Amino acid sequence: MKKLLVLAICAIALSSCFNTRVLVGDVKPTEPVVEINKVWNHHLIYGLVPLGNATMSAADYVGQRPNYVIKTNQSFLNQLVTGITFGIYTPSQTIYYMPVKDAEK
Repeated sequence: MKKLLVLAICAIALSSCFNTRVLVGDVKPTEPVVEINKVWNHHLIYGLVPLGNATMSAADYVGQRPNYVIKTNQSFLNQLVTGITFGIYTPSQTIYYMPVKDAEK
């Protein structure tokens, strides 16, 4: 039992989340941004098999804005769902942002 607990703690400690941030248009990395949309991405078997919205178009979420930021990551809730399903269902989320200067227009 003790070995199983140590193994579980090691597995949790060695797991990681990912974070991808893509700047589109004239957006600086340190520029303040505001969230405009969020969507969950659906995958099976630890993210190896994409489902449903595997090919997304940014225009569906940001409209005709020329400057925006796309951030894809696995939130705590996504990781919790992955753990509950033992990795069979592995969601992630994509968040779309726009620069504050463009939001004021």
